[in-house]
Amino acid sequence: MPTARKNNNKNSAPAQPKRQAEDQPLIEDIRLLGRILGDVIREQEGKDSYELVEKIRTLSVAFRRDADHSADRALKNLLKGLSAAETVRVIRAFTYFSHLANLAEDRHLIRRRTDAERA
Repeated sequence: MPTARKNNNKNSAPAQPKRQAEDQPLIEDIRLLGRILGDVIREQEGKDSYELVEKIRTLSVAFRRDADHSADRALKNLLKGLSAAETVRVIRAFTYFSHLANLAEDRHLIRRRTDAERA
């Protein structure tokens, strides 16, 4: 997700809350597309594949967001133990998510540009 830019003007309030409000539609779109992708993975690949992708995702988030080194170790062990078929399914799922997030970002930029033109 996009992060707020550093505000170098010491006399002004931080821009983060405004930025978060501006990006809320993007965040909601990405969450919706992620849920739909999860439904498709469960339907097409099965519950086990969905749970594997979710486990990898949650461990990745825990390590990245919280600097949780036990999550990093668990993630590395999980990834090392994947079969070739599981690896392909996981890569495919994260690739699809990346494409969907990029589409959501494109839509968000268009939405913001349209809003700015109307203002």
